Amino acid sequence: MVGLSSVAALSISSASTSAFTEPGLTGTWGDFANCPAKVIVLLGRSACEHSYATGGMVQIGHSTVPISVPGDTFDVGITTPGGPGVVMSPPHGILNGPAQPVPGGLLGTIGNVQLTGVTARLEWAASTPPSTVFGFTEPCGSNPLVTFDICKILKAKAGTAVTLRAKIHLLSPFLGSSCFIGSAAHPIVIALTTGVTSPPPPAKPIHGSSLEFLTFISPFYQQAVGFTFVNNSFSVPAATGCGTTTGGVVDASINHKLGLPSPAGKNMIAISAIAEQAPAENVLEHGWTGE
Repeated sequence: MVGLSSVAALSISSASTSAFTEPGLTGTWGDFANCPAKVIVLLGRSACEHSYATGGMVQIGHSTVPISVPGDTFDVGITTPGGPGVVMSPPHGILNGPAQPVPGGLLGTIGNVQLTGVTARLEWAASTPPSTVFGFTEPCGSNPLVTFDICKILKAKAGTAVTLRAKIHLLSPFLGSSCFIGSAAHPIVIALTTGVTSPPPPAKPIHGSSLEFLTFISPFYQQAVGFTFVNNSFSVPAATGCGTTTGGVVDASINHKLGLPSPAGKNMIAISAIAEQAPAENVLEHGWTGE
């Protein structure tokens, strides 16, 4: 790792996020293991993007979960001929990372973790064909899946920098394996910005940020910047598929505890992250194909 050890500060009223001194990037070509380098090289001029979350928080209805375990990644390949496009890797997808402990677990209290402990993992919800161009690296009209606007990311400008179509996987032996908030049919659509949000009441605007630290590990390998992505304008659907009993009793209990469904203006996400980019040709040269 060369020269990048801090992340963007977060300004969310009186709230703050956890800070990590370990940036989570190795500074090696293996950081791009999830990039579909082989596919996007065939499409022409291309690059691999790797982002790593270092901290933050997610507020859903009545519950707030800190991003206390760093390691969530956002990995895409970028190709430019015919219009800048985003490509995902077949086996890896876009979003990967550890589950986050939910404070208080199922009961809202500290107790027997085996019985009441819950973790939550942010996952990609949209059904997206792998190895196909599906998004844009800059605004290019209506886009149902993802916007990836480099200018707004780097310059902390107002407006959408990255759009996520996500679901939250609630994990616990008691909840079973199919307990989700959001789905492919009803995703949580989060338009992240490094600028200032414009949420509906009762929420107030919050600020993202961008710290530009450009470090070149090699003539072709560019390590980018520290960011804070924020949004407090998204709505969240009810939880479904929870528990091992029928009748939706566990779903109803979770929705009551969390305040779901939760309308826009009552939810918030803030993610501190760092990112790096490299030409896909060089990623391939060093043995990483994303397959």
